[in-house]
Amino acid sequence: MSNEATGTGVIVLAAGKGTRMKSRLPKVLHPVCGVPMIGHVIAAAERLRPDRIAVVVGHGAEEVQAAVTSSRVTFVEQPELLGTADAVRRCQDALAGCRDIVVLNGDSPLVQPEMLQALTEARGEAPMAFGTHPAEDRGGFGRVDRDEQGRVRGIVERADGPGGTTERNAGQYGFDAAWLWEQLPKIELSDKGEYYLTVLPRFAYDAGSPAKAVTVAEEDVLGIDNRVVLAEAERIMRQRILERHMLDGVTIVDPATTYIDASVTIESDVTILPNSTLSGTTHVRTGSLVGPGTTVRNSRLGEECTVTQSVIEESTLSDRVHAGPYAHVRGQSTIAEDCHLGNYAEVNRSRIGRDVNMHHFSYVGDAEVGDGSNIAAGIITCNFDGEAKHKTVIGRNVLLGSDTMLVAPVTIGDNASTGAGSVVTKDVPAGGRVVGVPARAMATRRPPENPGGS
Repeated sequence: MSNEATGTGVIVLAAGKGTRMKSRLPKVLHPVCGVPMIGHVIAAAERLRPDRIAVVVGHGAEEVQAAVTSSRVTFVEQPELLGTADAVRRCQDALAGCRDIVVLNGDSPLVQPEMLQALTEARGEAPMAFGTHPAEDRGGFGRVDRDEQGRVRGIVERADGPGGTTERNAGQYGFDAAWLWEQLPKIELSDKGEYYLTVLPRFAYDAGSPAKAVTVAEEDVLGIDNRVVLAEAERIMRQRILERHMLDGVTIVDPATTYIDASVTIESDVTILPNSTLSGTTHVRTGSLVGPGTTVRNSRLGEECTVTQSVIEESTLSDRVHAGPYAHVRGQSTIAEDCHLGNYAEVNRSRIGRDVNMHHFSYVGDAEVGDGSNIAAGIITCNFDGEAKHKTVIGRNVLLGSDTMLVAPVTIGDNASTGAGSVVTKDVPAGGRVVGVPARAMATRRPPENPGGS
């Protein structure tokens, strides 16, 4: 089958409670490398370029629907959790007209689009195909049952007692749609009170057209049913992400201590130093150096930035910004080109202009800082009066002396300056200079008429 849309429909099973997770959060919404596990499954399904995707929801349906952002998804409700066959049957109307059906588990986030493509191609003229892999532990999985010629005779569910081989049913299926919709009503209720999709290989065998079993990598079909397996999936996914970035030209000095979410994008020639975490919708442009010990979340770093032992959250650093060590930028702040944020500098809900030097032990919140200004050590914008936040505006080429406090709302004009330790409570005009507590304008000292004369 080609990659072009040819009437393929995908079903993602996401209705289960996941009781062994022991969580109020629906199982399929537990994140793996920053993305809910169902998000990984849908992303893999979309790589097949299907006509439609149906997600079966039940437990926590509203939460699951809110978390799925793909516009190609149709939600199908399963009010009672009556098994996988019941869930699939409910998707018939949503996928009407599709020639091929692929069924995936919403709790298998490591599934690869290449594996799904191989599954659909391997079916050929058979009514169905499904993934398998060897598993020494017979008791925990449905097992493949084969006849003397090696043909698939059926799947033995663990609840149905002994039998079958050590070949595990991976739970990923490809069907001829017409055959699937015809067979589903024939499935009888099991002793557990569920309708098993795993009955269908026996139907195919009895009709003389055995199902095709396709060997897949065990980690690709890892199903998450507790926090231990969740951590294992996180480890595998993180390694895949790191390898992908390194192959794309990113230097990751110590992969063992580097954490990058699946949603992060990084350009080539970026270097990530040890003990760094990049998460959310972060994007890092070429030539930047991140780390060591740095956290970047939902932020954009421009070209040739250096961020050392610092935290950048929900903000943008333009080209050639230097931050750290121990700087903190947050609150959708924007730092313009060629700025330097020193150690223990904090910026919150503010815009910092070009070529600004903001030295150590400083806080700028709810502020605008003009190009070329100098924010010396210990500067504080006092933006909160106990009831509301207020804005500080600092003009261009302003020189703020150490330990200046700017009590908002206040405006400091272009080319103005403050003396060390000043508490500024009133606007300062362009070119003005203030000192003291509270800050007052300095008197202009007239130069001597004959300097150095007799």
